[in-house]
Amino acid sequence: MTTIVRTIHVGVGGRGWWPVDMMGADPKFAPVAVVDMNPEFRERARIQLDLPETAAFADLETALAQVDAEAVVICTPTRTHGPLARQAFAAGRHVLVEKGLTLDWEEAKSLVAAADAAGVKLCVAQNYRYAADERAVTALLNDPSHPFHPGRVEIVDYVHHRYRPEPRTLDYPFAMVWDMSCHHLDSLGCWLGPLRRVTAHAYNATWSRYIHEANIAAILEYASGAVCQYVLTHTATLGEWRVTLQGERGALRLRDTPGVRFYPCPTQTFGSSDPIPCDIPPAPRSEQGVADDFHRYLTEGIEPGISGRNNLETLAGCEMLVRSSRESRPIKRSEL
Repeated sequence: MTTIVRTIHVGVGGRGWWPVDMMGADPKFAPVAVVDMNPEFRERARIQLDLPETAAFADLETALAQVDAEAVVICTPTRTHGPLARQAFAAGRHVLVEKGLTLDWEEAKSLVAAADAAGVKLCVAQNYRYAADERAVTALLNDPSHPFHPGRVEIVDYVHHRYRPEPRTLDYPFAMVWDMSCHHLDSLGCWLGPLRRVTAHAYNATWSRYIHEANIAAILEYASGAVCQYVLTHTATLGEWRVTLQGERGALRLRDTPGVRFYPCPTQTFGSSDPIPCDIPPAPRSEQGVADDFHRYLTEGIEPGISGRNNLETLAGCEMLVRSSRESRPIKRSEL
């Protein structure tokens, strides 16, 4: 019999809607309260979840005192994640928090330690790793017998140009790293393992409306021997997302359009090969993967890759990007 997890949803506008929509329809979960400073957001969520008016709150502290629940789902601006998670820990509630966990490496370690000390479980909603294409790449890399296995991957490109001219909540230093690089580094970590060294440079465009640097370029060196050329921009005028992983047997490529393509190693110098579409097994919406693993962690004790403890490796990469940019030097993982 499936154990039902009761949830309090904090932040139900914007990215906070997917847990309301998904967990509200998932029989493994029972949302019991919504929390938001915006009365329109919390009323919309309350109605969607068919909750009584007494289940809508303007602050988490009151909700924790008045509602019985096993877990808190936090989807608020990143700078508020730490204080809200600590409130939940103190009340003995498990926490699923939207990415990124926080904006500071020391605070990230402290939050993981606080969850452990409180005897509760912490997960971070890094949903990119659950997307069908990314799952397919993970499976191909883990299956050397597959004809589309690229071999030992050592050359990687990860480029994400974004047209996001309005800073909105991204008004703090290195916001692009803590908000988006956490996704990219989480995916790369799934495929390539732990980072060894990072050399990064943050910059802005002359037309940028961001107070702080909104773009970053880096060389990411992995313990496996793979080297990734990494680019993230928020001030691009031509949006683009592409990832290429190259090994001695061939290459895997992902782009903006759905699908993974395998390029066999050419048969002659300066040759090329035609792409072969890879079969992509059906997969649920990526956020469903997050919810499923969170539930499994709470009810079966199976720790997922998105646990707070495992997410520290992703945030270590973010910290390395920040330190390298600030100090204009390579940063080794061992320095953290």
